[in-house]
Amino acid sequence: MARRTLDPSHTELISVLEGLLSRNEDVTARAVTRLHTSIRDASGITRHPERRQLLEQYQARQKQLRKVLGQVQKSGTAVAADKLGQALERVRELESNEAARIASHLAMIHAVAEIGGTAKLQRFYKQYADIRDRLAREGSLSPTFVGNDQ
Repeated sequence: MARRTLDPSHTELISVLEGLLSRNEDVTARAVTRLHTSIRDASGITRHPERRQLLEQYQARQKQLRKVLGQVQKSGTAVAADKLGQALERVRELESNEAARIASHLAMIHAVAEIGGTAKLQRFYKQYADIRDRLAREGSLSPTFVGNDQ
């Protein structure tokens, strides 16, 4: 038969177990004895049926919580990887669209130049020097139109 305890409702023991669980520290009899004020050795828990039952309940809860936490971390990584993949795909799509716009812009400039509209394009780009310079840096404007601000 177990000895009488000073705390028959085991409030301090439960408090210690809750603390270990909330900090995700291993719930063991030794860990409890390090934190408990009156229980000095692990056998004080393992040989007492009520204390052992409480310890086993909290160990089971910890096992279940860690399993769920592992699943969340695993799926969280999968979700992050999926979002990164989607973002990279979007960047590729935008880069492809930009390349198509540059090619289209150059083709239109050449078409206008071929039909004799070079002077008008130069006047247009003279008004929009900042845009002209940006287009030149991106490679979407012929060097013929760059630097004609006079």
